[in-house]
Amino acid sequence: MKITFTSLSYFQKIAELQHMTKAAAALHVAQPSLSRTIKSLEEELDVPLFDHRGRNIVLTKYGEILLAHVNLIMKEMELAKKELREAEEAEHKTVKLSLYAASKMVPSFLMEFRQKHPDIRLEILLQSLQQDAEVMQKGIDLALRSNIKPLDDGHSVTLFKEEIMLAVPDTDPHANMPSVNLSDFSEASFICLHTGQSLRTVTDFYCRKAGFMPKVALESDSPETVQEFIRTGLGISFVPQITWGGVGGEHVVLVPIASPRCYRYISLTWDKDKELSAPAMELKKYIIDHFADFAKSYAAKQFSTIGRI
Repeated sequence: MKITFTSLSYFQKIAELQHMTKAAAALHVAQPSLSRTIKSLEEELDVPLFDHRGRNIVLTKYGEILLAHVNLIMKEMELAKKELREAEEAEHKTVKLSLYAASKMVPSFLMEFRQKHPDIRLEILLQSLQQDAEVMQKGIDLALRSNIKPLDDGHSVTLFKEEIMLAVPDTDPHANMPSVNLSDFSEASFICLHTGQSLRTVTDFYCRKAGFMPKVALESDSPETVQEFIRTGLGISFVPQITWGGVGGEHVVLVPIASPRCYRYISLTWDKDKELSAPAMELKKYIIDHFADFAKSYAAKQFSTIGRI
């Protein structure tokens, strides 16, 4: 017989009670079976573990050595069980939120939620449309998405609509115009998000609608970096008016696009085939109830610090 966790636990109980019959009763096993287990353990280790003294049994010096190690093993096993329980509980309290849009403002938005629900752990993942299928397989609970049309069905809800504007250097002739036509920029150099990002998909759609594909001079996923590139005159860029609040000013001007009018819709989605946990339901309700108002307030605060948009 190979040494097993069961045989070591039997040995520990006998050593504790120093009585085979009492140990068998405590372990809920037949005494003959318990005796065979200990005999097999002694044969495996090739040393006697107990001496019989009347009705009681006591550890030999070999048994005392083994007991010291078994106690450590059992203690480690209890610690392992505790950590596994805690990990399982944490998993049930973890909500995975995937961001395809509005990533700039989400950390600020979630601060109040975390204060109200300190026991809920949030896992935030930045995604592209190219990762979509893989993401759903990883068990994402909720996702903030950017779409050309509003989404409202059994597993999504549109949170708000925002206008997409053109960001140009203040030295550009278009900077002082009340609005522009997108077709006028067919030869312009654009600073865009990487292909596969949801905003890039939306803006490419509007460019095609205006009769051209943008000439991409630079690609960046950071609104702050895009702003710096525009300032230095490296190109122009599309800017969502609400979720990219703060891009503008400092020699960058946002100009409305009159034709075609460019909008995107920010939506919250979830897996229709998966039942949301209670913590995920809490976050879903919080986002639906508060995200639109927070986004508009966030944008207003950002714009107020940079002057003219």
